[in-house]
Amino acid sequence: MSGRRFSTSLNELIEQSNLTKTQLAERAGISRASLYNLLSGDVAESKLSTLIRLSSALGVHPLDIIHPYFHKSMRGRLATTHQAGTAFIEDVTYPDYSSVMPHQTFVKTWAVMNTGKVPWENLFLVCQDAPVEVGGMAMGLQPDQPRIAIPNTLPGEKVLLSVTLTAPGLPCTVKSEWKAADANGKLCFPGKLPLYCIVKVCSL
Repeated sequence: MSGRRFSTSLNELIEQSNLTKTQLAERAGISRASLYNLLSGDVAESKLSTLIRLSSALGVHPLDIIHPYFHKSMRGRLATTHQAGTAFIEDVTYPDYSSVMPHQTFVKTWAVMNTGKVPWENLFLVCQDAPVEVGGMAMGLQPDQPRIAIPNTLPGEKVLLSVTLTAPGLPCTVKSEWKAADANGKLCFPGKLPLYCIVKVCSL
């Protein structure tokens, strides 16, 4: 879908809501400039979370806004396998390069959305790496378990995924990567970039 057709679709939803553009921007918690960029068809740099806030403010299903957006501007970021799809929304906790203390245990949470046409059932989020031993000390983020169950999620639903990690004992920058897999360990979206946690371990 072109940016122009996306703009037309969004304008129609706004008209149906009986909200002014200023009211919509305020309800969605975005700037008027951001909204007008979307209405002009400039969607390439918009965040998925912005579109979800707009759908909530308009009182429509997120897919009413997101599907037109994905068809054009997010094609490279959307992973699909047959009728399955997934998209990263935002870091809920510990955004990139947050600071943690040596040996600190913390919970990393991501928000993701099922953007496909089939439910997610019996899927798991699996750690793709492990700490490396350097001089007898583990260097990396240590998960308390190598995989977690992904809640059953219907198309268009958002879900929060959380893992518990422990930082190494020395100051460094470390990263942990996670991907969705089925019960047999087969990756569901092999072409999709992993969810990841990257933090800076500070000195005491």
